[in-house]
Parts: sequence; C-alpha cells; structure tokens
Amino acid sequence: MTALILALPHGAGALMTLRPGDAPPSFTLADISGRRVGSDILAGGPSAVLFWSTWSPRSAEMFDDFKRHAAAYAGNGLKIVAINIDGETLGAAQKAAIREYLEPRALPFPVLLDEGLKTFAAWGVMAHPTEVVLDAAGRIAYVLPGYPETLREELEEAIRKVLGVVAPPTAAAKALSGPQEEARVLSNLGRQFLAKGDPERAAEAFRRAAAADPTSLDAAIMVARISLVLGSPDEAERLARQVSPETINRGDLRYLLGNLIFFKKDFGAAERTFRALQDRLPAEGWGAWGLGMVALARGEYRLALASMEQASSLQPENLEAEAFVRRLFRDRCLRQDPLPEEAGFVKIFPALAQIKDRYCQVFAPRRPATQGVDP
Repeated sequence: MTALILALPHGAGALMTLRPGDAPPSFTLADISGRRVGSDILAGGPSAVLFWSTWSPRSAEMFDDFKRHAAAYAGNGLKIVAINIDGETLGAAQKAAIREYLEPRALPFPVLLDEGLKTFAAWGVMAHPTEVVLDAAGRIAYVLPGYPETLREELEEAIRKVLGVVAPPTAAAKALSGPQEEARVLSNLGRQFLAKGDPERAAEAFRRAAAADPTSLDAAIMVARISLVLGSPDEAERLARQVSPETINRGDLRYLLGNLIFFKKDFGAAERTFRALQDRLPAEGWGAWGLGMVALARGEYRLALASMEQASSLQPENLEAEAFVRRLFRDRCLRQDPLPEEAGFVKIFPALAQIKDRYCQVFAPRRPATQGVDP
C-alpha cells in the first residue's frame, strides 16, 4: 500500500511559508507598554519565538514551561520572545485583557503585540500556540505548532541542541525502566516513521510499544488510529472491546471510538459522539476534528472547514482528517471538479498542495467518475 504523507509538527507543514534552515522575516513590534522592539534582540545566539493567544489553554501551559526554560538556559545564552496573535485589531479593551493575562505570570522575556498580524502571516503560523526554535545564525531549527504534550520533551531537546547543552537524566527518565523505557523508545520510533510518511512501520513500532507496556493506552490508541487510516478497523474494534469505563474520559480514546463509527458510515451516530466530545472537552480539539469530517462526508464544505480550522488551532496534526481530505482530492480529480474551499483545506494540510496536481494527473484520464467519498 502506498505510504501516506503525514504532516507532523517538526517537519514540512509546521509553518506555511518557512522550513527548517530558512531565515525568518525580521519584525518590529510594540510591547504592551507601546515600546517598539525589533527581532534584532534575538541576534547573536540561539532563541525561541513563541506565538500565542490569551484564549488558547495551551498557551498558558507553554508559558509555564518557558519560564522554566528561561531560568534553566539563560546561562547558556537562550533568548526568548513571545508574540501575541489575539487579533488583527487590538483596541483598548483587548490590550487591557492581554495585560491582565500577563501580569500574574511575570514572564522573564519580552511579550510583543502583532497588530495587523503581519508577522503571523509572514512566518506562516497556523496554530495557537506555535514555538519556533532558531539556531545561533538565526535560522529555523525546529517548529512545534499547537504545543501537544507528546512532543514537549522533543521541543526541549531541540532547544538544548541549538545551545549545545547535554541534558542530564531527568527524574522521570530515571524512574523509567524495563517495559516503560522500551515502550517510550518504540513510541518515539513510531513518531519518526510517521514523520517520514511510513504509517505501516509506524503502526508496527507502536504495536511493539503497546506490547512492551500494556498498562499504557497511548501506543495502543496510535496503532488503532493508524490502522483506521490504512483502511482496516480491526485494531480499533479490538481496543474498543477492551477499554474500561474510566478510560472513556480520555479525549483521544473517545475520538477514536467516534472514528470507528464514522468508518462504518453511520454519520448520525458519529456526529452525536463527536458533538458530545466537543461539549465535554472543547479545549482538546478532538471533537471539532470529528465534526469536521462528518460535515465533509455530507458535502458541507464550509462547515467542515470552519470546524477543522478550529480543531487545528488546538490539535494541529490529525491522521484521519488529512487522509480523508486526500481521498476527497482524489475523488474530485476523477470528476475533474474543483474542490470547494480548497485553499482553506490546503492551509490546514499544506502537504496536500504538493500531491494535488499529482492526483489530478494520475487519476483524471483513467476510469469514469465515481460518486461520493468513502471514509
């Protein structure tokens, strides 16, 4: 089976216009007091640029961690600047709200306001928050959109790398031994295979991680999700039969179960499952992703796009949604029809821009048009 092209945080697709190795555009922005600050404050050493918003729960978590990073790595030359992207126009009330948000946090680095969102657009930011690590030459070394929990350790490793710092073993790492450590290593390997567009080998790595540490659901959920993307519900159905009532509170697990229903084309039941998940855990983004896929399956393109845009700001990477939109591209190419809201979907899944033309060239001349899009 042809490997899927999956857009993951640290690879292509993390920013719309920039890639690792690029030098990002310079900026001059005002801080909350009106003082103008330029990007030259980052010159001369490794740095981190944090795009954030007051309404993103993960921005608050990001700031908690970067206060720690600022203290831990200041002696190694790390420079940090945060850029607020609350809105294109910031009136007095909005600025007061930002000031109220920042005061209790006492951040030890500059916080700038991107009025007009020009820096946001020039850098091609797609998620709130997004963390960009720059090397000593001012070039992009690593990008993490959305601040997902599973990649925060990798982000700190990227910071240490540009600083040339060797990390001492953490208490958590020391606590891991035997099966837990094996599962962690195998899960990291699975993420690397996903980043390289090899879901079959990723699924095998996650499967071995789940076997190594049966007490953790993380790897098992990833196996089930990848299997659904590859067109087989077996792993998801097996996991669904094994889950206990208390685990149903996990957003990623409830999302997986909703996708299992979606895979069987019971869109009404899938919508109810995703709606309940969105109402219960709106800040996680899982429910919005599911509702976007249901709307897309029904041909409600504008509604699907709005839901997926909301989801991507909270949970940027999504295997199932990207694969589903890719099949929609293929189906449209078969019919030689334009995709409604195409630009919006490409913005969420930049890798699609690279494969759309290939789909149209390969599939359009072949067999007659098909109707509908199967999940």
